[in-house]
Amino acid sequence: MREYIALQDDELLTLLANNDNKAFETLYQRYAAMLYNHAYKKFPVPHLLEDMLQDIFTTLYKKRATLTGIQNLSAYLHSALRNRIFNELRNSLLHQQHHQHLPVIKTAENEHAYDYKLLEKRFAQALDQLTERSREVFLLSRRDHLSNKEIAQRLGISVKAVEKHMGKSLQVMREEFRDYGLLLVAISTVFYR
Repeated sequence: MREYIALQDDELLTLLANNDNKAFETLYQRYAAMLYNHAYKKFPVPHLLEDMLQDIFTTLYKKRATLTGIQNLSAYLHSALRNRIFNELRNSLLHQQHHQHLPVIKTAENEHAYDYKLLEKRFAQALDQLTERSREVFLLSRRDHLSNKEIAQRLGISVKAVEKHMGKSLQVMREEFRDYGLLLVAISTVFYR
């Protein structure tokens, strides 16, 4: 019987490609705990990490016939886990942003009403921080729903210039509304319905 623990990753991947389940078990034992411990420091959510690891190793097993060319299995697995964590964080952030409320004020008639005046004021202040061209590009994009190409054609500038102006505009808007954690899309929807 061969000593699997002494085999290199590439040898284990070759055996795994030939449906050797012991090679798979060895790889799992070699990397699962290490991946978990490394990721837990940055993403301390045990049940999600366990699910992600299970998914990574399930995918590894399913793709076993095509993985023999991997030069560095450790880096491959770390990258796969990192990507899953980023996806989870992105999805979680999007979920939170979709469910956050606009700032509210209490009124006599209504216990909570959206404080549109405050948002409108903050939005106007943010627009005032933009250069004239950046403001124009931002409004054409968010208010008039034009694509970058359409904006470039209308203003006689390059698409790259439009992207540059939008990047600056979005940065200012994110900074202005960071306290609310709102998506810029939600903000523009409030003012441009």
